[in-house]
Amino acid sequence: MEDISLQSRIDVLSEEQVMIQDSAVAFIAQDEELKKVRENRFSQPGYDAQTWAEMAEAGWLGFLVPEEYDGIGLAFSDLSLVLIQLGKGLVPAPFSATAVLAARTIVKGDNETFKKARLPALISGEWKPAIAWQEARSTLDVKAEKVTCADGKLNGQKLFVPDAGGADAFIVSAASAAGTILYMVEKDASGLSIEYAQRVDGGFYATLTFDNVVAGEEVASAAVAEQALALALDEARVAASAELLGVMTRALEITVDYLTQRVQFDKPIGSFQSLQHKAVDLFVLSEISRSVLLQTTALFDGDASDKERAVAASQLKSRCGDAALQITKDAIQLHGGIGYTDECNIGLYLKKAMYLSSLWGNPTAHRGRYAALVL
Repeated sequence: MEDISLQSRIDVLSEEQVMIQDSAVAFIAQDEELKKVRENRFSQPGYDAQTWAEMAEAGWLGFLVPEEYDGIGLAFSDLSLVLIQLGKGLVPAPFSATAVLAARTIVKGDNETFKKARLPALISGEWKPAIAWQEARSTLDVKAEKVTCADGKLNGQKLFVPDAGGADAFIVSAASAAGTILYMVEKDASGLSIEYAQRVDGGFYATLTFDNVVAGEEVASAAVAEQALALALDEARVAASAELLGVMTRALEITVDYLTQRVQFDKPIGSFQSLQHKAVDLFVLSEISRSVLLQTTALFDGDASDKERAVAASQLKSRCGDAALQITKDAIQLHGGIGYTDECNIGLYLKKAMYLSSLWGNPTAHRGRYAALVL
């Protein structure tokens, strides 16, 4: 089925952006039937090395990294074109977690030696770091409290670290006498234990327990660590929202296509007015989300303040999270009984939406944050 929303926007994209979008469309077309997605479900690390290598070769991992560190230094409006397609293809790779959150946390840190040594390896796909910052459920606070660093040793526990199985190292926030500091810890560090839990979408979360683990190289000092992490998290939320837009858009495309093919009472069920109204309502939800994404990426590409970015990120994340969940749930219902079976691909879109909507703060948490920041 033709992607009408994509075609309607083609004239507002630059020539470079059209090339970026086309490359992403071609990338997800390799697994149109989602066979690779199913092969990687609940199998560590949750994605295959070839997929990651292809992303690195395409240059996507360096989109948001400045050129001085071998990156490309493009804008969020450019990156969103790739992320939307990754969402449509349910591509099982820690793109937002590594190429956005980890990369941007390092970029915003104050250790130039670390940046020059590690960012080129991240961009080439040779080194995959994961950020370990969360210490409690339902929190958006980046201040470290439960993981401490004293005498060069880390102790405590970090929760909900996504895609840790494929990570080479962790960037860990820890409370020190000077404040929150970000340290790098190798995955095989003595005293570090990792416990995995399956995610609804087929990937994995990890709980990291530190027992007198030697703190590695400092990624960001107490002077900038919390700000660097907070800013990078808001950028990652924009990235996750772009993926959510892709998820909801493709779920709706698949559903509308099904409505035109499924025949009941000698008519395509898409001819029934009540189902047409439902499809239109869902389309409106997706297009509102698209508009908010465009607005937010434009803001992030400009000179907005940290607070303005935080407000926009929470507005976008709550909007896209709610819309994606509503659209994918209704898409299953519109498929009828077959939509509830695991063999039907539409269910994979709901599961992806459930994961992404909760990642780095669910819609409820971000509505609360938005209200607190604005009021």
